[in-house]
Amino acid sequence: MVNARRLTLLGLLTAVALATAGGWPERLFSTEAQAGRAEALDLYDQAASLVRSRAAAPGTEEALLTASLDGMLNHLDPHSSYYTPEVYKELMEDQEGKFHGLGMLVAKPSATSPLLVVSPIPDTPASRAGLRAGDLILEIDGAPTDQMTSREAVRKLKGPAGTAVTITVGRGSAAPQKMTLKRAPIPKHTVPYSLLLEGGVGYVKVNTFGQTTVEELTDHVERLRGSGARALVLDLRDNPGGSLPAAVGVSSLFLKKGQEVLSVRGRRSEMNRRYLAEGDGPFHGMPLAVLINQGSASASEIVAGALQDHDLAELVGERSWGKGLVQTVTPLEKGAASITTARYYTPSGRSIQRDYSHSYDAYFYPDQQPAPEGPAARTDSGRTVFGGGGIAPDVAVEPYKLPDLALRLEQRRAYLDFVSREVEGGTLSDEAARADAFVQKFKASLDAAKERYTAAEWAASEAYTRRALLREYATMRKSQGEGFRAMVPLDTQLERARQLLLAPPAAKAA
Repeated sequence: MVNARRLTLLGLLTAVALATAGGWPERLFSTEAQAGRAEALDLYDQAASLVRSRAAAPGTEEALLTASLDGMLNHLDPHSSYYTPEVYKELMEDQEGKFHGLGMLVAKPSATSPLLVVSPIPDTPASRAGLRAGDLILEIDGAPTDQMTSREAVRKLKGPAGTAVTITVGRGSAAPQKMTLKRAPIPKHTVPYSLLLEGGVGYVKVNTFGQTTVEELTDHVERLRGSGARALVLDLRDNPGGSLPAAVGVSSLFLKKGQEVLSVRGRRSEMNRRYLAEGDGPFHGMPLAVLINQGSASASEIVAGALQDHDLAELVGERSWGKGLVQTVTPLEKGAASITTARYYTPSGRSIQRDYSHSYDAYFYPDQQPAPEGPAARTDSGRTVFGGGGIAPDVAVEPYKLPDLALRLEQRRAYLDFVSREVEGGTLSDEAARADAFVQKFKASLDAAKERYTAAEWAASEAYTRRALLREYATMRKSQGEGFRAMVPLDTQLERARQLLLAPPAAKAA
């Protein structure tokens, strides 16, 4: 007799099989195929029964089912996977560019510390309630945050619009205060900030690609031009991708009507498609540099590849990740399945998908070997570019290397922890945050905590430490963008891009 759980499993496995096969081919209805499915389900039930009856720690039925689906889909390639209902919901929030919550950027300085308010988002329940940078969220609905991970805390703060959540807020030496706030729609910015740099060069950061990215980016660039920006740096570093339509829309902002953004080629003919710019982009012709690194993947590579192939931007930084596979996400009875259905190609015909013949190549390149180069292609002006294993920048620039002590302090969130205590005291000013005495006070706090370091390590890390402390202060007191600005003098890739944009054409050619 087939029980309800087995029927659920059958439905999920069938949905995944159909998504993989791309339809309902006749062989799925054959007697042989039906017998094969029944045999596979019987085998699954036997193994699951052994786990339930004999495993020392069997886990839940739901956990076993999730692991089974993950194993089946991951067998196809590293990007095919099963999304639990919770993960699928978060994915949709990322794509839609909004969620429901209180509206604040939060962090945990350490695993056992309470949740720290880094910055409230303007015009949200958090900001309207008077929450400010440096406040501590001690409890969420009575549960202590020092016993949660930051991810768990954020999930508790989120919820349906209009529902209430009670938080206990600590501020300095004052007694903790309980607040009951109603959750509301919160914009989830995919373009978090932009800055006007020296020389009239605009800078804009794109974190991911979602439904609101084109509109957000347009607003930022128009504001930068209104402030005097004559050239633009588009930062796609550590941008893992996202929505394909958003990548096409962002590329089209800089292209002319009819220029190709990418082509998609799949197993089924209806997947094959060329994506073209539908009109002249409002920023076509604006001097442009694009920052990429190994964290730039998928939609980021679509944009970078299109702008490079049409000779509309200088690509600066490091070779990109190399993810040229297209996933189709199909909702299931519970959660969703993500299946690789096609590959994408840049306008010059490059496939930038890296080789997965070795399992580790799905995650990292071997340290001692250069990334592989595929067949050569030509840009619009005839420059040679390569596919296979990501997009190579036009100008390769190594990132700033953190000194050893600074790296250890970042990993422990020592800068954030120290500045949050100073801000919490209520006496830290802009002038004081920039003073030598502030750096020395931080050094004294390391000594008091018995942090081990040599004089040489401190000397090597002092310049970075000064900037990192200012970054945390500016983020808390002003904005995330001003926090980034504090680190600009150490950003070797951004500085090289800025120099390229300001250099005369002859210098660039040389």
